[in-house]
Amino acid sequence: MNTGDVITPAHTNADAVEISIVVPVLNEEGNIFELYKRVRELLEDRLQLSFELLFVDDGSRDRSWEIIETLNRNDPRVKGLRFSRNFGHQKAIKAGLDASTGAAVISMDCDLQHPPALIETMIGKWREGYDTVNMVKTSTEKLGFFRAGITKLGYGIINLFSEVRMQPGGSDFRLLDRHVVEQIKRLSEDRLLLRGIVSWLGFRVVHIEYKAEERFAGRSQYTFRKLASLVISGLMSFSTAPLRMVVYMGLVVALGSFSYGLYLFTKWLLYGVVISGWLTIVLLILLVGGTILLVLGIIGEYVARIYEGNQKRPEYILLESTGQPRRKRSPPG
Repeated sequence: MNTGDVITPAHTNADAVEISIVVPVLNEEGNIFELYKRVRELLEDRLQLSFELLFVDDGSRDRSWEIIETLNRNDPRVKGLRFSRNFGHQKAIKAGLDASTGAAVISMDCDLQHPPALIETMIGKWREGYDTVNMVKTSTEKLGFFRAGITKLGYGIINLFSEVRMQPGGSDFRLLDRHVVEQIKRLSEDRLLLRGIVSWLGFRVVHIEYKAEERFAGRSQYTFRKLASLVISGLMSFSTAPLRMVVYMGLVVALGSFSYGLYLFTKWLLYGVVISGWLTIVLLILLVGGTILLVLGIIGEYVARIYEGNQKRPEYILLESTGQPRRKRSPPG
């Protein structure tokens, strides 16, 4: 990063922030400055709006925090929060929402796949009276056939069983009015899924389609494991349908077992036919055993959420923030 390119603003009025930009950061040293430059050019030069840019370092191991601190020294509108470890993308956005002060808050990724130029469109919709502006990705060709298929299947499963509908192609690129942010700040869910929470809250919402840009620098931190976790969280957080399915599944297995037993008994009673048993027994054991394990797994997911909620641990832990650096230890003696 060439820090000589950082332009100190001619005026900053912390009491009149119109737009807050919240950006979760995980090993994004190659993207931070470019994102800052594009956001500043749009909001300051083009739209002439007061803003703050909140970077939330979610346990980065590269120079991300160093770059954020440098930007903050040159431009106080850039602020940073640093987690003590990696708490996850959703918690990073929540921390940014908690710390934001703008009349509207926009969350977006740091890799520039969420085009900063679309912020102007989002603000326009907000000024029309919408409380939430959700950006919906239309192109999935860069995800690959398998991952795009899994993503589509995941949204389909969530929307089939959940009480809250999530827009396929939805992302964490969105604008929220201040009163929506205040409602989210009141929540303390351990397994937070903001895409579902925003839909659950209601309010007046508009969806805008966009095409994701190429990643500016670095590699994606969003793994298949995180994608699978997102689907499970979406299903478990907004629906009790899996528990009801367990009841139906148990009923089907019980009826099937009873019917098969009645069939064997009838053949023996009427025709004297005795079915050779070892293969049948093995198959029944596998069927019933697999069903029991699946049932226990589903119940266990809900129990785990109850357990985690009762622990009442903080959602995230801040190590330091710009303007309030981590306290240094005094030398011994």
